[in-house]
Order: sequence, then C-alpha cells, then structure tokens
Amino acid sequence: MMAKRRIRHLLVALNLVVPAAGCDSLLDSSREVASDAQVLVTGTSPIPLMLVFSNDYTRVVDAQTGETRTTLARADTLRLDLPIDRTYPLGASARILVRLINPDSTVTADVHMRVLLDRKEEVYNQRASMRNATLEYVFAYY
Repeated sequence: MMAKRRIRHLLVALNLVVPAAGCDSLLDSSREVASDAQVLVTGTSPIPLMLVFSNDYTRVVDAQTGETRTTLARADTLRLDLPIDRTYPLGASARILVRLINPDSTVTADVHMRVLLDRKEEVYNQRASMRNATLEYVFAYY
C-alpha cells in the first residue's frame, strides 16, 4: 500500500499536437505517488498507430519563445493496432510521458486516449481525429 505524502506535481496535457500545440497545466500540492500508469486507447484506425512511453526524459522551456521541448533519454516505442491497453511502471522518477502518433498524412484515426494512475485515477481523457498528428500526455510529481 502506498504511503500518503504531500508532494507537488506538474501535469501537462498537450491536446492534439499539430503545427501549433495547445498546452494545459495544473499544479496540485497534495497527491499520493502512483506506482504505475495504464494507457488505454480505443477507436478506429485503418493503420497501426505508434505508442511512445517514457519515464526518462527532460523538458526545457525556451526562454525566448516560451515553447517547451521534450527530449527522450529512453523510451518504449511500439506500433500497435487498436484497442491498446498497456501498463507501465512509473519507476523511481515518478513521471511519465505518453505519445500516441498517427504518422500517416493520408488516413485518419479516430481515437479516445485515457491514462490512469494505479488503474484507478484518470488523469488524461482525450478524443481526437488524427491525421499526421500526435496526442501527448506528460506527468511528473514534484
């Protein structure tokens, strides 16, 4: 059983990432540290989609543009058919990055992506029609 402790976390959910990315942040000062993240993707796609998962990444904000760039140090990258149900450990870093990618510019994938911490707390819920686009969710406890 996880011990409760006061922590800060930063939650950044990037909605459909196309040429101009939208970003929504939330800062919460009290939360249990989860041990795993479950990624659920349903919907339809005529081609397999790419799922990228990492808990080893860095995020840097460009001081001039304000744009946040993410660099993956290590990641699992899979090409999967829908539906997708994968669970990943958060590890000692207690953070995750999940990307769902449709790299094809000629076909549309209609998807519903959800991320649950410890298989119970939904922290991301997004529907999208994707063509040459990405859904991304980034979460870190601080």
